[in-house]
Amino acid sequence: MTARPDLFRRYVLAPIACALALAGLAQAQWDNADPMVDASLVSERETVAPGETFHIALHQDITPGWHTYWQNPGDSGEPTRLYLTLPEGWQAGELIWPAPATYALGPLTNYGYADEVSFPVAVTVPESATPGSVTIEAEATWLVCEEICIPEDAELALTLTVGDSVSDRAGARLIDTALERAPVAAPQDVSAGLVRAGDRLQLSVAGGPFAAGESGVRNVYFFPHQGGLIEHSADQEAVFAPSGLALRLAPGFLAGDPVDEVHPGVLTAEFRDNGRWQSRAYTIAPEPGLQVVELGAAAGSETGRTGPTAPPGISLWQAVLFALLGGLILNLMPCVFPILSMKALHLVQKRDSDPAQARMLGLIFGAGVISTFLALGAALVVARAAGMPDLWGFQLQVPGVVAGLVLLMFLIGLNFLGAFEVGTSLQGVGGEVNPNTRAGSFLTGVLAVFVAAPCLAPFMAGALAFAIAQPPAIALVVFACLGIGLALPFVAVSFSPGLLARLPRPGPWMVRFKQVLAFPMFAVAIWLIWVLTLQTGATGMVWMLVALLATGFAIWAWQAGGSLGRVSGVLGVALVAGALVMTARLEPGAQASSQTDFEVWSPERVAQLQSEGRPVFVDFTAAWCVTCQVNKLGTLSDRDVREAFDTAGMALLRADFTNRDPVIAAALETHGSAGVPMYLVYPTSGGEPQKLPPLLTEDTVLRAIRAATANGSDAS
Repeated sequence: MTARPDLFRRYVLAPIACALALAGLAQAQWDNADPMVDASLVSERETVAPGETFHIALHQDITPGWHTYWQNPGDSGEPTRLYLTLPEGWQAGELIWPAPATYALGPLTNYGYADEVSFPVAVTVPESATPGSVTIEAEATWLVCEEICIPEDAELALTLTVGDSVSDRAGARLIDTALERAPVAAPQDVSAGLVRAGDRLQLSVAGGPFAAGESGVRNVYFFPHQGGLIEHSADQEAVFAPSGLALRLAPGFLAGDPVDEVHPGVLTAEFRDNGRWQSRAYTIAPEPGLQVVELGAAAGSETGRTGPTAPPGISLWQAVLFALLGGLILNLMPCVFPILSMKALHLVQKRDSDPAQARMLGLIFGAGVISTFLALGAALVVARAAGMPDLWGFQLQVPGVVAGLVLLMFLIGLNFLGAFEVGTSLQGVGGEVNPNTRAGSFLTGVLAVFVAAPCLAPFMAGALAFAIAQPPAIALVVFACLGIGLALPFVAVSFSPGLLARLPRPGPWMVRFKQVLAFPMFAVAIWLIWVLTLQTGATGMVWMLVALLATGFAIWAWQAGGSLGRVSGVLGVALVAGALVMTARLEPGAQASSQTDFEVWSPERVAQLQSEGRPVFVDFTAAWCVTCQVNKLGTLSDRDVREAFDTAGMALLRADFTNRDPVIAAALETHGSAGVPMYLVYPTSGGEPQKLPPLLTEDTVLRAIRAATANGSDAS
């Protein structure tokens, strides 16, 4: 007997419930007196002979509209399990799985069965079996789903007689049907291979019935035995060749680059036989790294793509987890630190005040963060619908937005230094960004997200690439999780009196700390002015400095008091507005690389360098991308990395995305990137590049250089 897990609810039901809740599905307990699956244990024999091998089966009659799951359930679900208790000396084989079908639910694709299905098991009777009655007991568990999922189980029993072998017609009919649906080993003249081809896996099959061509084969589909090899919800495109065919599959996290492991599965198709189409299923074990059919150049093209694909291996659950982790890590990024310092100072001020007010302001801050992430996500969805590139950080490609953020950072810095008090003498000028108020807490959350936009924290890249390739509802779920991750630490502290009690007591030190916080604000303003200068040139910088000068004048005039002071203050505000308008109207200009050994990137230049047999390193960057600047000043300036570039003869190209550039946007989308940074390393042997992670390390780059040049050595 196969040992049943000690706590089925712990190891099966609890993980399923958590996963489905993330997708918005209702996980419910169901009264087994009215199950969705009517299960029974059937046999192809009423009487079995000693030494005979026969089949029994778990049979499921499934309520219409519901389905159970295959051994690889796909994006969600849990396979059916059968635990047998056999008479002494009897032996059972492995569960036989009929070929499954696909079931789509929103962005998910699952593998399983509807209506009815039987799962046969071969059972061998010992030669020493004594004639008479015997009982086989079984416990079966399964998950059955429609719009909700219900875990069910059953205790079953089957009584047989040992004697002369006699068939059970009803049971034999069910089991024969299941065995006909079960995949068989591919014919000996069939060969299969699995290779990585750019951002796709290519499963090629040659010989046997697969060589009949498009007129003799249709509806080909690959079901891998193991989840994670492919993206189950992605289309499987068949490309036919004289000797066979190839399926282009979206890779999952188990798909190596290159493929170096055997990944077996079931290949289903319809074959024309005497003018009639018949369904067959074959088990195959593709040879890793082998392509067994010759395909034309068009087979590897990327025509017809409408946007970025989700990165390999990212499912909805992983994207949600990555979004939460990425949001949490954003709290540590340098671009967000000055804003979150404001919130930290506010928590200190609330240390000994009303806990209810602290909780309320914490929730309002979280609402500001989440709603702003949702607004940015909605803007990306609208941009995608309008045919614009849907890439993260797009708002900082607009000079008017950058200028507005410069002014806001400058005002916050002046406020921290005590030049004016928001909400009193200058109420309404620059907005109320005081986290001690409801509106201030909300605006602090909004501001945190805006300055976080250039920071592509670890885990964020995968989550964003997944989100912008999904339907709007799913994309907004991922963006909401980013907001939850960013807001979570402050909301948690505001709800925890114990954590609040550990904060230092308010005192005179807070005034000095608040003044110190002004300088990170000014530093952010300087960085944004640099971004603006790269976007609009010296003219934009001059108008921005005029706006800052007018801001200082307006504050001084307003505080001077009197009619003249108020009129002067209004004139100063008008000058600020005019300078911002002039800045926003400037056309973004072309960018030059900040390092002379980097050439300007173009697809044509990459192709030319590849034709010369040179390895190529491409840096997709932007001035407003803080992670880009960290990599540029850190890893890419490292002496060992620079020496490795020189030794390898690496051609260095830089694609500057500070301003909108449709060619760069298309390249980012083609390689499944949600934004910058993106780093590509093309090998000397030509072909598709290796994509590096957004946050570079010295080891990562050095390994990529070695791999690029090693490929060239092998090719020669």
